[in-house]
Amino acid sequence: MKSDSESNAASATAPWAEEDRVAALESYAILDTPVEPEFNDIVRLASETFAAPIAVVNLVSGDRQWFKAEVGIGQRELPLDVSICAHAILQNDFLVVPDTREDRRFDGNPLVSADDGLRFYAGAILRSAAGLPIGTVCVLDRAPRPEGITAHQRLVLEVLARQVMTQLELRKALVHQGARSDELREQVQQRTAAELALRGVEERYRLASRATNDAIWDWDFATDHVTWNEALEIVHGHAPDAVEPTGAWWIEHIHPEDRERVDRSIHAAIDGAAESWSDEYRFRRADGSFANIFDRGHVIRDDSGRAIRMIGAMLDVTERQRTRAELAINEERLRLATEAAEVGFWDVDLIHDILIWPPIVKRMFGISPDVPVSMADFYHGLHPEDRGFTSEAFAAAADADHRALYDVEYRTVGKEDGLTRWVAAKGRGIFDSDGRCVRVVGTAIDVTERKRAEAELRELNEHLERRVTQAVAEREQAEEALRQSQKMEAVGQLTGGIAHDFNNMLAVVIGSLDLLGRRLGASDARAKRYVDAATDGAQRAATLTQRLLAFSRQQPLTPEVVDANKLVPGMSELLRHSLGAEIRLETVLAAGLWRTHADRNQLESAILNLAVNARDAMPEGGRLTIETQNMHFDERYVAANFGVPHGQYVLIAVSDTGSGMPPDVIAKAFDPFFTTKQVGKGTGLGLSQVYGFVKQSGGHIKIYSELGQGTTIKIYLPRFLGEDAEAELPTAADLPLGDEQEVILVVEDEPAVRQFSVDALTELGYRVIEADSAVAAFRLLDAHPEIALLFTDIVMPDVNGRKLADEARRRRPDLKVLYTTGYTRNAVVHNGVVDPGVELIGKPFTVEQLAAKIRAVLES
Repeated sequence: MKSDSESNAASATAPWAEEDRVAALESYAILDTPVEPEFNDIVRLASETFAAPIAVVNLVSGDRQWFKAEVGIGQRELPLDVSICAHAILQNDFLVVPDTREDRRFDGNPLVSADDGLRFYAGAILRSAAGLPIGTVCVLDRAPRPEGITAHQRLVLEVLARQVMTQLELRKALVHQGARSDELREQVQQRTAAELALRGVEERYRLASRATNDAIWDWDFATDHVTWNEALEIVHGHAPDAVEPTGAWWIEHIHPEDRERVDRSIHAAIDGAAESWSDEYRFRRADGSFANIFDRGHVIRDDSGRAIRMIGAMLDVTERQRTRAELAINEERLRLATEAAEVGFWDVDLIHDILIWPPIVKRMFGISPDVPVSMADFYHGLHPEDRGFTSEAFAAAADADHRALYDVEYRTVGKEDGLTRWVAAKGRGIFDSDGRCVRVVGTAIDVTERKRAEAELRELNEHLERRVTQAVAEREQAEEALRQSQKMEAVGQLTGGIAHDFNNMLAVVIGSLDLLGRRLGASDARAKRYVDAATDGAQRAATLTQRLLAFSRQQPLTPEVVDANKLVPGMSELLRHSLGAEIRLETVLAAGLWRTHADRNQLESAILNLAVNARDAMPEGGRLTIETQNMHFDERYVAANFGVPHGQYVLIAVSDTGSGMPPDVIAKAFDPFFTTKQVGKGTGLGLSQVYGFVKQSGGHIKIYSELGQGTTIKIYLPRFLGEDAEAELPTAADLPLGDEQEVILVVEDEPAVRQFSVDALTELGYRVIEADSAVAAFRLLDAHPEIALLFTDIVMPDVNGRKLADEARRRRPDLKVLYTTGYTRNAVVHNGVVDPGVELIGKPFTVEQLAAKIRAVLES
C-alpha cells in the first residue's frame, strides 16, 4: 500500500480526477459481466506473442482491479493495493518493468516478493473516448526479462488495447441504441394509445351529443327566452334556478375577449339568411372557470324568412383541445428525439394500405423527402438477398396467430441513388377487438456505419491473427537458425582448441621425423621405411587438424585475386586422376566472369573435396559438372535465403548425377564428423572444411539435392573490385640453405617445439640462439646485435609474439621477423586473414617449408 502522502502526490500529478476516471469505466457497464470469447482471444494472443504465462485485460475501479479476461491467474479480481496495473494508470502511459524486484514501487508487494512472484510486467493503457485511463492490457512473467520488450511487441500490445476499447465502445453504442430504440418504441406506443384515446373521446362526445348530453339551448327571438337542458348544470354547474333564461345572460357568460365577436357573428346569422351558425368561444362556468365551447345552432325562420327561433348545442371541447395540444407537443418531442438519434418511425395502415414514412426513413431507401411512398416502395427497396426473410418477418408480425415481434436487419438499395445501406428495424402489430391486425408500427435505424465498423474490426482481427502467426513462424525460424549457428560456433571453438594443441605436438613429431630421416639417409632402409610411415601418419594427422581449423574458421588465410575460369581448368588433370575413368568431367565457364579474393590453395582444396564427394555418390559412374557464373543478390533475397551482405558474387557450382541426399542428411551435411559413408571411408570433415573456408571468406554455400536426382553444391564468393594483379602460381625450388654468418633468435615456450626449430635451423646452416620467453629474448637481442631474424611463437604466457616483435623492432628497426603459430586467435591474424606485412608459418611445418620461408624473409 502507498502512504497517504504518496497517493496524494500521485493524484496531484494525474491530468484527471479519480472520480471522473471511475465514472468513465462505469459508463461501459462492463464490470462483473460474464466471460466473453472476444476478450479471451485477446489475452491468449498476447500470451502467445510474448511467450508469457500470464496475460490480462484488467479494469481498475476505485476499490479493486477486475479481470474481463485472463490467462494464468485463475480468478476474476484482486485487491487494488497489490495492483501493478494501478502504477500504469498513475503513470498514464505504457509501462514496462523488466524486474519488479529491482523497482522500489513494488517493495513489500506480496505478488512480487513471493517465491514464485511476478517479476516482469508490460502493459498498454485502455483509454476511454475522452482519454481517461480505465485499465490495461498486460502480460506478466514469473521470471525477469532484463531486455524488456521490442518495438514490435509494444506495437502488438497497443493494438490489442485499442481492440479492447473498440469492443467496449461498440458494446456501449449498441446498449445506447437499444435503450433509445426502446424509449422511442414506448413513445410510439404512447402516441398510439393517445390517438386511440382521442378517438374514444371524440366518439364519446358524438354519442353524448346524440344523447343530448351537450348543453342544448332553444332561443325564442320573439320573447328573448332561452331554454336549457339539464346538461348546463351537469357540464357547467349552472343550476336552473340560478340561470336567467335570456339571450343576454348567455352572452354575458362568454369570455369578454370573445363576447363581441360571438355576438356579432350570431346576430349576423340571425339577421341574414343563414340556416345555421357555429363558432368557438370560452364560456364561464358556475365556479368562474371558462370552458372551451364549440357552439352550433340551426336558425328557424317563418315563411317570410324572418328568424323566429334558433336551436343549438354547446359542445365542451376543453378536454379535447387539451389532449390535442399535449398530443401535438408529444409529437414534436418524438420528432425531435428521433431526428436527434437518427431513428425514424414508420406506420403501416393495413386496412387502407397506407405507408407513413418520415424523411429520415425515406433517406434509408434512397428516396427524396417529398416523394410519396407505398408498400411497393418498401418491398422493391429491399436487397434481393434480404427480401425473403424480411417479408416473412413482417408477415409474422401482422399474423393474428403469431403476433411476432418484428426485429430484423436488412440491406436496402436506394431507389434514386442506387446506394446499399444497412437498416435495423423493430416493430409490432396492432390488433382490434376482433383480432384483426389494423396497423404495424415501429422504428428504423441506419446502421451502415456500424456494419462497416464491424467488418473493419473483423478484418483487423483476421489481419492481426495472420501477422501474429507470421511473426511466430519467423521467430521460430530465426531461433532455429540461431541454434544452428550457436551449435556450429561451439563446435568450431572446440575443434579449433583441439587443433591448436595437436599442431604443437605434430610440429615436434613431424620436425623430429624429418631430421631423423635426413640423418639416417639410405644407411638403414628398414629404419628409413619406419620413419617414412610415421611421417606419413603425422602428415595425415596434420591434414586433419588443418580441416578442423578450416571448419572452425581459425586457419589463417592468405587471400589473393583469383580468376575461377583459370583455376578450374588448371585443376582438370588433378580432378581426372581423382575421379577415375567412370566419371565424365565437364566444365561450363561463364564468359566475362568476375574475379574473387580468396585463398587459392583453400579454394582448390574445397573444389577437390566436393568433386571427391560427388565421385563417391556415383559408384556406377556418371557426370560431374563444374560451372562458374556471375550472380547479383538484392537485399531482400539474401536476407531471406543466405544471411550474407547483398551485392555481387562469383558462383562455383559442382553438380553430379549421383544418388542425391534426403532433407535430413542435407540439414547435417556441414556438421563436423558427420558422414554417410562406411566406417573407414571418410572422416566427415570434408564438407565442414569447405563450409568453414567459404564462411571465413565472406561467402555462402548452399546444397540442392533430391534422392535419385543428384546433387548440386553452390559456392558463392564475394566479387573482387580492386586492381591487384593475380598472384603467380607457386613453383617448386631446391632446399635453400643458410650460413653461420646469419644469426636467428628462436623464441618458443614449448621446449620440444623450440628444440626442433633450433635443430632444423642448425641443420640448414644457420647460427641459432634460443629463448623460452619474451623477457629472455629482450636480453639476448641487446647482447647480440648480429641477430638478423627473430623467429617467434605468437601465443606465449607472458608477452605475446606480436608485442615482442614490436618492441624488438623499436630497438632494431632493420630486424626481420617470422611468426609461427598453431592457433589463429592471436595478435597477427584478424577475421581469419594475416595482417598486411606480416610473415607467418603455421604449425606443424616441415624442414623444407621452414627453409623456404626463412630464406624468403631474410631476402625480402
